[in-house]
Amino acid sequence: MRKIIIIIQLSVYWPFLLLFRILFKFTVRGIYNLKEAGDSFILAVNHVSYLDPISVSLSVPFHFKYFPLYYMAYDYFYDIFFFYPFCGAVRAHEGKDLEFSGRPLINLLDSGERVVIFPEGAINRGKKRRPRRGISYVAAKSNTLILPLKIESNLDGSVSVLGGKVIDLLTGKHWIKMVFGKPFRIEDTIGKTPESLSELREASEGVFKRIEAAT
Repeated sequence: MRKIIIIIQLSVYWPFLLLFRILFKFTVRGIYNLKEAGDSFILAVNHVSYLDPISVSLSVPFHFKYFPLYYMAYDYFYDIFFFYPFCGAVRAHEGKDLEFSGRPLINLLDSGERVVIFPEGAINRGKKRRPRRGISYVAAKSNTLILPLKIESNLDGSVSVLGGKVIDLLTGKHWIKMVFGKPFRIEDTIGKTPESLSELREASEGVFKRIEAAT
């Protein structure tokens, strides 16, 4: 399965990058922070649209050391899109406990892979969402570096549902900026490795603050 995911992700990289260059002013900053994260890490990303997984993949250099990328995906999308597992999606197991839902990601990180997590758990549609505990749990159990990645854009929800209004995208007035922050460990957020539910929540909020602070 891993080889299939690599082939798919790398084969669509350049076509999608070309499409993004045509539709958006797509830029990436702070790439030196990515290099400091090493080969295995958690990419912690804010969530603004359904295009985010593609934006994240395109922000990473076309290099075998960074692929495949694994993403936690909604159970609903995982069930209706048969190809999701072949694109690197990992079922979220919504409603299950932290160990059950986080274990697949922890195992991937223990194997030296790279995992993308959106701490908010859903797209931010203008209302601030409280970061979920999952990212702190996975980071604590895997003892893996967290690399914050902030997505900034002027899409304003125009690409909120599988592409939004295509005619609007063709104006070429939209921009997407990807900003990598400095990598850190989960204990850097609260001064210790989080254990209790309250500590995990506090640590997740600390993770999100670092995403927002990326410049």
